[in-house]
Amino acid sequence: MASFSLSRKASLALFFAAMTAVGLVTPAHRLIGVNQHMFLAANVLALNFCLGLGGQISLAQAAFAGMGAYASVLLHARFPGATLVIVPTVVLGVGLLAALVSRPMERLGEGFLAMATLCVSLVCVNVALTLEGVTGGAAGLMVERRLALPGVGELGGDRLTFFLFLLLLALGSYIFLALRDSRLGRALAACRDDRHAASSLGIDRPAVRAVSFGLGGGLSAAAGVVHGHYTGFISPEQFSLELSLKALLFLVIGGPGNLLRPILAALVLETAMGWLQFLGEARTLVNGLLLGAALLAGYWRVRR
Repeated sequence: MASFSLSRKASLALFFAAMTAVGLVTPAHRLIGVNQHMFLAANVLALNFCLGLGGQISLAQAAFAGMGAYASVLLHARFPGATLVIVPTVVLGVGLLAALVSRPMERLGEGFLAMATLCVSLVCVNVALTLEGVTGGAAGLMVERRLALPGVGELGGDRLTFFLFLLLLALGSYIFLALRDSRLGRALAACRDDRHAASSLGIDRPAVRAVSFGLGGGLSAAAGVVHGHYTGFISPEQFSLELSLKALLFLVIGGPGNLLRPILAALVLETAMGWLQFLGEARTLVNGLLLGAALLAGYWRVRR
């Protein structure tokens, strides 16, 4: 167990060292696409809290990211310079909302949980489209204020945003491992693997799984905050169901409950698919084959 823990820490250290090097040596204009992949990777990690630890299939990660982006942008427009108050408040607020949403969904059963989170995602998109006077509706909303820290100034630019996402991944990874190895993590594993055994041990399943779901929602909201202020423009399309489905796909490819492989799957496969744009219409077919091969590789890895 000790050697496994040491190997896991070495792998994580190597990954973050390599990503730091990428952020330092990559030309700033090339980091535009990389930052989009980092945003996706953060949502994959967020979904791993829900599915990997708690066993909850969630299609609402895009909705939580959108809540974080819209709330932060609108609050910064009203209270510029209050980043240190706004960002923690938004992240904690969305995380708490996600936890509160999770508890009643537990009564629906596993088969209906994904459908319930799908409804959450669709409702959030429709709300953003309906409140045109606040969110800009389908036309979107221009971001007037950037994140800013006292004594540091505005947190903008491609390279700095890359390191903000990297910091978010590092913090999320630390919380993920700390939770997985804790007593609460063992309770989550019991709830995920055998709900009846967990109930017989006196574990409050809805309350325990609400913690992991809330953490996943909060992490997606934090990613949405960084993404929203970075792009300079937000619209409901950026937080559509496609983002949630991509996060679920890459998490399945990497393996729910594993920390590093799903993140690598998101970064490597998204980058590879971006390089295939020269194929034109054939790109869709090649993308499907690439993702299918990745899914098969993940399946055989689990079987072995």
